[in-house]
Amino acid sequence: MLVQTYFPQRLSPSRYDTFLASGWFRGSVMLYKMDLLCIEDDLYSVVNIRLNLDHFSMSRGQRKKFKKVNDRFRVEVRTASVDEEKDSLYQKHKHKFRGFIHATLEDYLSSGFPNTVFNTQEVCVYDGKRLIAVSFFDVAEKSIASLLGLYDEDYGSFSLGVFTMLKEVDFAKKMGFKWYYPGYILDKESSFSYKLNLGDFEHYNHNKRWVSYDQYDPASSLAYTINEELDITQDELNSLGIASVSKLYPYFSMGYMGYWKMNFIKYPRILILEIKADRILAIGFDSEERRLDLFLCQSTPAYDHLVNMEVSQEFQRSDKYLMELLHLDELMFSTSSPSEMANYYQKNIKNQTS
Repeated sequence: MLVQTYFPQRLSPSRYDTFLASGWFRGSVMLYKMDLLCIEDDLYSVVNIRLNLDHFSMSRGQRKKFKKVNDRFRVEVRTASVDEEKDSLYQKHKHKFRGFIHATLEDYLSSGFPNTVFNTQEVCVYDGKRLIAVSFFDVAEKSIASLLGLYDEDYGSFSLGVFTMLKEVDFAKKMGFKWYYPGYILDKESSFSYKLNLGDFEHYNHNKRWVSYDQYDPASSLAYTINEELDITQDELNSLGIASVSKLYPYFSMGYMGYWKMNFIKYPRILILEIKADRILAIGFDSEERRLDLFLCQSTPAYDHLVNMEVSQEFQRSDKYLMELLHLDELMFSTSSPSEMANYYQKNIKNQTS
């Protein structure tokens, strides 16, 4: 399943370790797994990474950056809290965020609940009384999981985002933790790739095993498969003189939530063939069934309230995304063959309507 969510009422530190070691992340008050992301005008696979702290030591360059900040500023590690100063940093940082965005720092950490099941700590960096950086991380039994790093862009020369990650790692090593989870990277070069500069990582592979990141093969990713299948299908359509428009669909995760009766579509990328009135005829790749689907869908504006997060600037500005919540009306044809899909559409749909 591409997307899984879990809202824990109780969560022991050891059980949190198990979730982290099984490829889950923390998002506000829930734990989730998501295999794909539509960001940066492309479809990516999520790659979980972690650092074995038993084998980690700072490089010469990292020690230099670490000392530069420690010597110049006041640094505190303590139980996390939210205040106006931290939320102000969050608001100033939001233009860098990708995808869907929580409106406030409080929403990001707790969705407004007074308490959560997570033991969240923070690293704060002060220049005098001025907060210039803060990061948040969860503490489990043998692991810590980095959540978010914010910094004042006026202090860019101090690499404060890197520093707070190093401070989290330094804290974890001193406290005897085994694993550091810095979130995820993507299966191709992206704005997330900076995390790999921290050290020698393991990644969670498609066989559900942690192995050296050096062994990672981008061609094994689900995003690679989906993009390849749809690219070939689009080439087959072109060879028959059939135009199609490729769109990324960031709301695909709504089809996996299961909290409502609406049958929202689950395809993260689709090829649009026709738009008639409010109905869209398109092709998508079903990653669970490993097949191409020809389907009809339509916009469901009455359900837009279900998506209560802000969208990033890239979603607003780019024409690569389809930013409508779509309901599946009819599954018309399925096949594992791109050429068969193109021929079916030409003979059974296009020729009958032209």
